[in-house]
Amino acid sequence: MNLDDMELFVNLAKQGSFTKAADFTNIPKSTISRRITNLEKHLGVKLLARTTRSLSLTEVGINYLKGCEELLNQAKQLEQNTQQQNQHPSGTLSIFIPNTLLRIFWPVVIEMINQYPELKFEAYSSEGRQEEQTSTRYDIMFHVDEPKDSSLIARRIATIKYDYYASPTYIAKNGLLQVPSDVDKHRIIFNSVSQAPTHSWRFEHNNELISQPVSPFFSVQNPDLGLDLCLQDKGIALVPDILSKELIKQGRLVKAYAQPQQLSGYIYAIYHSRQFLPAKVAVFIDKVQAFWQNNLN
Repeated sequence: MNLDDMELFVNLAKQGSFTKAADFTNIPKSTISRRITNLEKHLGVKLLARTTRSLSLTEVGINYLKGCEELLNQAKQLEQNTQQQNQHPSGTLSIFIPNTLLRIFWPVVIEMINQYPELKFEAYSSEGRQEEQTSTRYDIMFHVDEPKDSSLIARRIATIKYDYYASPTYIAKNGLLQVPSDVDKHRIIFNSVSQAPTHSWRFEHNNELISQPVSPFFSVQNPDLGLDLCLQDKGIALVPDILSKELIKQGRLVKAYAQPQQLSGYIYAIYHSRQFLPAKVAVFIDKVQAFWQNNLN
């Protein structure tokens, strides 16, 4: 089935002659005649009754013309609908996002739902390692590290800062970390996703970056769980500033290392292709980045 030949047949039938059809389509008359003849051979029927002076449709040709017009209209509508999906957020947006980031970016999801009521969401959330989550089932994946798969596109959308924290009660009882090796004297709450497999903490000490091995007392996958252990006086954890700011103001968290730290990482939006990026993906990533810059930066 060739839609171009169908469209040519429809134009020929409407124009009523090969000469007029050639003028209308800007296709040579001989080419039109050859393609229509080949179409009839392909179908095994006679579509046209030709004479030297006139051109008319056979009964089969009349029925075929009606079917061609319906099919071409459906194809045109399908094309328009498909193009609109790439210009206006619609369909289903499937995202993978760690639990902590989902909670932070939840206002963006609500904004998208309110702005595009025809858009459906599928949100998959956990704290598993990136290589466990990379899948074509997701339109977008959010992670705190770049993709291991070089075929994926990673867009850096935010810078996230970290420092070492504990509760005031824990520090009053156990003291601050004065040097990196002091980790051996403390209970360490370790994030087994973002900090594995090195099992070490980075410290800026006397203008030098030091990687210090740690022996975790608690090993958790969820930053929220690690933070909760901190607040319950159970040890020291590396906490992102997006979780620590309000708790510091409330006096529930204090810095656990004696020297200022400038530790940072990045949040990436990961997707499968730059080319023909669906509007639902592009708009959501833009909104997440704007939300971070306006509210969390």
